[in-house]
Amino acid sequence: MDWITDIEEALESRESQGKRLLVIFKGNGDWCPWCNKLEGLLAESPALDEYLESEGILGAKIGIPRKSDDVEGIRSRFGITGIPFLVFYADDGRLEGTTEFIDGGDAQSYVDWIESVDSSGL
Repeated sequence: MDWITDIEEALESRESQGKRLLVIFKGNGDWCPWCNKLEGLLAESPALDEYLESEGILGAKIGIPRKSDDVEGIRSRFGITGIPFLVFYADDGRLEGTTEFIDGGDAQSYVDWIESVDSSGL
């Protein structure tokens, strides 16, 4: 899976390609223990990468600064309440759902979450 690392590129790609988009906002660097835990879960299993690729869903992992250093306001722009923070967009740009770290979950838990909020199959 080729993860996009720039939020503007991710949003533009979603629009120009008309695809669904999963954005994972995470700590920029290794200062966020929950973000590191999520990265570890995703590294243990290819379930999320394989799902995104098989479904033609774009994926973005966006590093964001600590709250005190967020001078660009990315947290307020995307309604980020904590990190890691996942946002799933429909192919037309509608916000389908958001979630934070899934306690006790694994990579498949994030696939299940996407399927629970994705309205494309309705």
